[in-house]
Amino acid sequence: MRQYLVTKFVCATCGNNLEISDKPFTGLTRYAEGEPTGANKHESAIPLEPCENCMRPLEDMRRAARTLLEGGAA
Repeated sequence: MRQYLVTKFVCATCGNNLEISDKPFTGLTRYAEGEPTGANKHESAIPLEPCENCMRPLEDMRRAARTLLEGGAA
C-alpha cells in the first residue's frame, strides 16, 4: 500500500510545473455553473502563479512596449 499522495499543479497548455503564490489571496473566487453554495460546500482556493513558459510572450510584448515608450519620450 502506498503511503504518499503527491499532487502537482501543472500548466494545462505546456505541462510545466506551476508555483503556489506566496502573495496574500484576498479576492473571492468565481462560482461555477451548478456549483453548490452555502453550507453545502467547503471551498479551498489555491492561488497559482502563471507558467513562465506561457507568460513569456506577454512579457516580451511588455518589454517591447516599454522600450518603444521610453524611446519615443526621449
